[in-house]
Amino acid sequence: MRLEPVRLHHTLLDGTWWPKSTDLNAELRVLVPALEQVRGPVTRLLLGAANWSARPHHIIAAGREITVRYLAGQSPSMMTVVCADGGIFTLRVTPPGTAPDMPDRPEPERSEEIWETEGGGLGRPPTRAVR
Repeated sequence: MRLEPVRLHHTLLDGTWWPKSTDLNAELRVLVPALEQVRGPVTRLLLGAANWSARPHHIIAAGREITVRYLAGQSPSMMTVVCADGGIFTLRVTPPGTAPDMPDRPEPERSEEIWETEGGGLGRPPTRAVR
């Protein structure tokens, strides 16, 4: 998972997530605590319905129940995260099994790197991979 601005076509996203499998329940239980370290308590996740072997409506992560909803119109490559403070951010979801170093991995543009070093956006996350 990378939590920094990423440009996908003309949309600026807050980060990218590379789940290892289509087991959404297991994958989200690992992802949510990492998101909470950056943005605070997560209350709801909104995902596209495609690409998942099962679609739980609630998961237990970080000792709390998180609501998971599926939007038919939302791209399977996007996830919206809603936090307890009302903050909302969007992650690009790379299809399960795609390695983070594959050619489709977005690289930040120079303007985005300058934005981050000057204190904009989310700032640099701790340098550890989440899978």
